[in-house]
Parts: sequence; structure tokens; C-alpha cells
Amino acid sequence: MAGQSPMVSLRIPEDHLLELERRVGFDGMRNRSDVIREAVRQYLSSPYHPPGTRVEVDLGPDLSARLGDFCLIHGEKMDVVLRYAAREHIARHTADDATIDSALKMRLEELRKRANGSVEE
Repeated sequence: MAGQSPMVSLRIPEDHLLELERRVGFDGMRNRSDVIREAVRQYLSSPYHPPGTRVEVDLGPDLSARLGDFCLIHGEKMDVVLRYAAREHIARHTADDATIDSALKMRLEELRKRANGSVEE
């Protein structure tokens, strides 16, 4: 492939360079350039998803099986179930946090009043 495409220089951290070197010799990769070209090819061939729109999660075998069974039984799609679960989890913790914040503010106000002598004991 030498001479057929433009040359590009780039700076990468040394640990990345070492990882590139480790992959030379596998899957027909003859040198670092082959490894970099393949990495760029794979990156560019994958669909573009703006930041924040896609998350990859390893659910593990047990939860994967349970989620799959749940979706089959209820006719749901996995991504829908996971989005719903995330919303519920965030809502629950937000409500819990608000309740805790409110209780702490009330307690702090009570302690301030005591410190100022405005609450009768």
C-alpha cells in the first residue's frame, strides 16, 4: 500500500505506540501503519453517534439472560427497557436526594435558630 496514499504524521502517547507494536504480526498486520490503517478503517466504518446518544454496557450473562427473557415475555425491546430503567433510577435518586436535602436544610435552620437563642427548649 506504500506510495498509494498520502502520508500523515501524528503524535500519540507512548503507551498507545506500545499497543500498536503488540498488534503487529496479527491478522496480517505487517507494521504499525497497517495497524493504524485498520483502526482508522474500523472507526470510519462504524456509525457516527454524537456524544451522549449511545452507551455500551456489559450486563453480564445473568442480567443479559433475564433481560432477554423479560423482553420476550413482555414484547419489549431491550433498549426501551434500559432507557426506562435509567429514567426510573435517576428519578428515584433525585427524589431521595431532594428529600434528604430538604431534611438537612430544616435541621440546619433549626440548629441556627438554637444557636441564636430564638427557639425555646
